[in-house]
Order: sequence, then structure tokens, then C-alpha cells
Amino acid sequence: MKKNLLLALIFITSIGLLSSCETRNSTSEDNYIEVIGEYEQPAPDAGYRLNLSYNGPISLRPRFQKWADSLQQQFPSMTKMNENIFLNYMPEQMGKNINRNMYQIGVSYNLTVSDTASYNRITREALKRNIPFNLNVTGSFIEPGKRLAVQKEMLQKAIENAKSKIETLKGTPEKKYVIVSMEEIDSSVPYNPEYYDFNRRMVARIKVKARLQ
Repeated sequence: MKKNLLLALIFITSIGLLSSCETRNSTSEDNYIEVIGEYEQPAPDAGYRLNLSYNGPISLRPRFQKWADSLQQQFPSMTKMNENIFLNYMPEQMGKNINRNMYQIGVSYNLTVSDTASYNRITREALKRNIPFNLNVTGSFIEPGKRLAVQKEMLQKAIENAKSKIETLKGTPEKKYVIVSMEEIDSSVPYNPEYYDFNRRMVARIKVKARLQ
């Protein structure tokens, strides 16, 4: 009998302690607010990332290469991405001897330009040379130093947005809070990076956790 009573008392005490711990944990979590601050704006005076390529007869390749070499002097970031030589062998040529004129060549370069004027100049020069080419805009480009300055400013505005959300969620205006952690999060959500690149926009997002006082 005494043993059963003792076991019952231990059980009741354990339940009480567990309930107390759960209450304290719940109260502790209730004292925190976590929000995501965000800020989005158009990319400032962004340039372009370009892909320039030549696909044509091997006989015209020297003319394209001479022009490409001159562009590399103007745009040091210009980099050859690939080059291939292939045989343009049509069905009606089956059985004929292969000669040099049947070969085609493909060359591709990536480069960045700082403004629209540079892009337009490259286009005009390419059209003057009367050679087959492709010039594609693959995204926007901002000088690294300028991008860093813009990102710092945008992060500060994202933090301000987070603070505004905390003010709304904390309830009464008299309540105070202190920020205990901040974490920059993926800036390509909810859209993919290409959305911001091609639409020439920038976004900053930061997760902020605050403790109510």
C-alpha cells in the first residue's frame, strides 16, 4: 500500500514538473517575433552581359577573328567560350570528295559592357563587316564596386521593412523589443535569378528575430 502511494506521488510530481517545463518553453517562445524584411528596386544604370558568336564558312573566319581581337582590346573581360569546326555535308553531296569549302566554324565569346552606348557600337560595327554573327543579351551587369554599395543600401532598407513588420506584430505600442539575430536569405525567391536579371531589378531579403521585453 505504502509502495503504491509512493509511486503515485512520484508520478504526480513528474507530471507537474513536465507541465512546468512546457509552460516555460511556450512562454519563452511567445516572447519572440521572427519576420522577413525585403526591399526591391530597379537595377541602377546597369550594363549588359553579351554573347557574341560567329557561325559560318571557314573562309570568313579570319575576318571575324580580326574584329574579335580588336574588341578584346576595348573590352578586356571578353573571353572565348568555345570554338568548333564541323563539316557541312548535305545529302546531295554524298559520294563527292570533301574539300575545305565544306567546313563551317563556330566561335563564341562572352563579354560585359557598361552601358547601352557600348552595346549599340558593337552592333553597328558587326553590321558593317558583312559577316554572319549572333549578338545576344544574356543579362544585366553592374560594376562590382557599385553593386556592393547598392546592396548595402538595399539591406538597410530591408532591415527597416523588418522593423516595421515587428512594430505591427508586437501588439501594443508600449511594448519594447530588441533584435537578437539577423540573417540574409536567398534573394531570388519567389522568382528565379533570371527574372531579376532580365527585368533589370535587384532585391534584398533578411530574416530578423526580435525578443519582446
